[in-house]
This record gives sequence, C-alpha cells and structure tokens, in this order.
Amino acid sequence: MYRRTLLLTAAPAALILFSLLISVAVAFGGKAGGLVLTKKDNGGTFKVKSGEVISIGLHEVGAAGYAWYFDKLDTDYFEALGDKSVTLLPDDKTGKQEKLQAGSRMFATWMLMARKKGKSELKLRYYRIWEGPQTAVETFSAQIEIE
Repeated sequence: MYRRTLLLTAAPAALILFSLLISVAVAFGGKAGGLVLTKKDNGGTFKVKSGEVISIGLHEVGAAGYAWYFDKLDTDYFEALGDKSVTLLPDDKTGKQEKLQAGSRMFATWMLMARKKGKSELKLRYYRIWEGPQTAVETFSAQIEIE
C-alpha cells in the first residue's frame, strides 16, 4: 500500500508557507514586511501601513464541509490578492505527522493588501456553505489600523 507523508514539521512548514505568501503578495504590488495572522491572533488589534500585505492562515476540515468565509470584507480598506488551501499534516498537539489522505486537515490562507489609512475589522466565519453563516461553529476577527 502506497503511503505519502510530508517531510516537514509544523513550524518550518508554516514559515515556508508564510514566506512564500509574502513573496507572492509583494509580486502583486504589496510592500514587503506585512502582517501574518493565525488563530492565536483572534480578537487582537494590529497596525499596518498602507500597501502592506496581511496574510491570514487558519485550519479547516474541508472534507467535513467546513470552510472559512469572510463576513463582509471591507473592500474600501482591503484588496484581496489571493487565497489557497494546503494540506497540513503535522498534528498540533503531538507534532507527529498525519498521513496524506481524504479528510486531512487543511491550512487555508488569504492575502490582503491594506489599501488606505483608517480602521476596519477583518472577520471570518467557519461553517458549511449549505447551512449558512448563522450556523458558524467558530469565528475569527481582527481589528486593523492602517497608517
């Protein structure tokens, strides 16, 4: 039986992923540097400069139908540069690598560029699309101050 496993652990994989995200975002016209947000940043307030890139990375289980969706992305303040989901194999608690298989956890990422000075909130909801946003089992939000 053929088995595939990733050779990366969680920390280096996340670092490589976010480095790649920042590089791609700069190629789309954003400034280097930027802000990287993960679940631990939920509820926080952050400052960025106009033109900087904001990367958001959150776990999801797409095979169960759940995914993260923006709750009214404020396009006056943020320009969407791209999004992607990649298989995330190392387990958060044990650090052991999971097997690549149907139903594996995913790491969804979004790249946004701060457009102009001001304050706005980034808010995402985690739900099954057919059940609607009112059934969200989890939320993520961050207050962003753009200088």
